[in-house]
Amino acid sequence: MATFFETEEKITEYQIKELEEKLSFRFPSEYKKHILEFNGGRCEPNAFSFEENGKITESCIDWFLAIYEGEYDNLETEFKALKIEEKRMPTSFFPIAHDPGGNYICMDSENGKIYFWNHEKEVDYSIADDSDLSNLYLIDKSLNDFILNLS
Repeated sequence: MATFFETEEKITEYQIKELEEKLSFRFPSEYKKHILEFNGGRCEPNAFSFEENGKITESCIDWFLAIYEGEYDNLETEFKALKIEEKRMPTSFFPIAHDPGGNYICMDSENGKIYFWNHEKEVDYSIADDSDLSNLYLIDKSLNDFILNLS
């Protein structure tokens, strides 16, 4: 199991609900439990792999996003930039972390699966259909499994 450090202050369920209302988005219960316990930060181990176009690709988590007033790794700021100001992710997806290269680790709010979002192969979802997952690669079937499988 990963150890989390450099996390932000603990938050409450009320703060999550406020953010959900502000973003008009519902976070899955598994994600809510995670952010209530850790609220962003770094973790060790932090490496993961996934299949990208028939090849195994590796990356690592730089930071998990947090609910807080800070400038960096702020869940609200990243959500707004990626999903509201620009339509850079399918409707049900949202960022939960990023790697050192500017790619995101995302969660699909409909099924809880975890994906790698490759910024070099971005899709403009103001034009494309939500079914276009050409820059998203499945990492794991749930957030808990993703964290357990970090190496």
